[in-house]
Amino acid sequence: MANVFKKLIRRELGEVNYHRYSSFVRKNIENRRSDSQKIFDDMYDKLKYRDIQSIAKMHNRLNDTMLLAFRITKNFMFTILFYLMASIYLVMRPMVPELTVIALILINISFIYKVFEFVSNKFCYIDAQIILVYKAVLDRIILNERKSMQEK
Repeated sequence: MANVFKKLIRRELGEVNYHRYSSFVRKNIENRRSDSQKIFDDMYDKLKYRDIQSIAKMHNRLNDTMLLAFRITKNFMFTILFYLMASIYLVMRPMVPELTVIALILINISFIYKVFEFVSNKFCYIDAQIILVYKAVLDRIILNERKSMQEK
């Protein structure tokens, strides 16, 4: 399972471009440089010829993805509390032991999935760097379009 930023970048810009951008960011992290202008220029060149409606849709999808990433992080504490309360409830309730074990296994599988989702979205530094550049590109294209509309 990939984090939400990686999924968005792959869907919007393609698998090949995602790997190029992520390897570039990874290389620059090791060199302790943050030269994202090359990524910006490449993305801008790929997106500047698209119509403003598709750019606006891309911008809306980016905003939705950023909200989803924030929501995953924000709701994780509730996930932990629900997991603990459900586990305690199942253990304390007098039920058939086999049924209790099956229910606990299902809850643990769900919780492990949520932990993995949280960790993959919380610690996605490379994808977050690419998303910031992507947002800047979309903002620049939208601003340039607005300026050209005002000049007309």
